[in-house]
Amino acid sequence: MKPSLLGLTLLASFNCVAEGALDLHTLSNNNTDNLVWVGHLSPDTDSVASAIMAAHLYGGIPAITENPNPESQFVLNYCGIDAPQVKTDFSSYQIGLLDFNQSTQLAASIQPESITAIIDHHALGSSPIRLPQIVSMDIRAWGSTATILTESAGRLKVDIPKAIACVGLGAILSDAVVFQSSTTTDYDKRYADKLAKIAGIKDIQEFGQQMLVAKSDLSHFSAESILTMDYKNFEFGGKKVGIGVAETLTAQQLIDRKSEFLTAMTSFKKEQGLDYLFFSITDTKNKRANILWVDSQDKKVLADAFGTAIKGDILVMDGVTSRKRQIGPAIQKSIEAQ
Repeated sequence: MKPSLLGLTLLASFNCVAEGALDLHTLSNNNTDNLVWVGHLSPDTDSVASAIMAAHLYGGIPAITENPNPESQFVLNYCGIDAPQVKTDFSSYQIGLLDFNQSTQLAASIQPESITAIIDHHALGSSPIRLPQIVSMDIRAWGSTATILTESAGRLKVDIPKAIACVGLGAILSDAVVFQSSTTTDYDKRYADKLAKIAGIKDIQEFGQQMLVAKSDLSHFSAESILTMDYKNFEFGGKKVGIGVAETLTAQQLIDRKSEFLTAMTSFKKEQGLDYLFFSITDTKNKRANILWVDSQDKKVLADAFGTAIKGDILVMDGVTSRKRQIGPAIQKSIEAQ
C-alpha cells in the first residue's frame, strides 16, 4: 500500500500536553466532563459520525449545529444509533472541533479560547480559526475525519462498538463518494474495510449505493433548503465566498429546478452579504458538476477558475466532483489572482 502524505499532524509526544489542550495520545490525562465534540455548520455525515466517534474515543458528548441531512439520517437509522444532540449555545463548554478548521464554518457561540483540540482532513485555508492558546491538532490528508478517528482508536486500543463502526463507515463512504472521489486514499479503503467487519456489513458498495439514493431524494425540499444543506462559507482574497453542493444520482431533477435555485441564490447572497456564491449540482452517477452562479461577477470568477468560456446559464464540468479538491481550490485561485 502506498503511504498517503500527512498534511499536518501536531500531536503531543510527551506524557502530557499544554494545560487546556486535550491529550490525543494518553486518554488518562484528560478531564472530559465538560467537553463537547462538534463539526462545522451545515453538518454532513462525516461531521455527524465523527462527533459520535470522538466522544466514544476521547470522552465528552457529541453535538451537531442543526438537524442531520437526509443522507446522515439514513445512516443513523440504518446503524440504529441516535443523532447527536443539536446545540446552538456552546458558550459554557470546552470544545473539540471536527472536520473543519476555518473560522467561517464555526458556530457563532464557540469562543476560540474554549477550543481544546482540532481533528480534521482539510487544508489550512485563508481564514483558519485563530487561537489564543496551544491546542492539540491532528490534521491529515486523508479522505475523511472518520478515517483518522478509526486509526486513532486502534492506536489507543479502544474498541469501536458495532453501531459506531457502522456510522463511521457511512462517513468514509459519504466523503469518498463510495471511493469515487479524487480525495479517496488507501487509508480510507483500509479503515472502511475494518469498520465494515466490526459492523457486520458484508457489501460496502451496496451500503454506499443506498446512501447515495438517500442523498439523492430531495424532491420534497425547497430550493432554499437544498442550497444550504451541504454548504460552506470561505474567505478567499479577503472576499466572502459561499459554495453549496448537492450530490445526487438524479441530477436532472435538480437541474430542471434551475430557476428556483437562481432565485434562492440571489436572495441568499444578498442576505448573507456574500461577494460570491456558487452552487454545484454534482452528478455522482456520471461524475459531473453542474455549477450555478448569481451574477456576472460570479460568472467571471468561474470562467477564470476553470479556464473556459461559459455559454448559457450553467457550467457543466465533466470529471469534477469534489468541492474540497477541485471546485473550491479553483475558485480560490481565481479570486486571489484578481
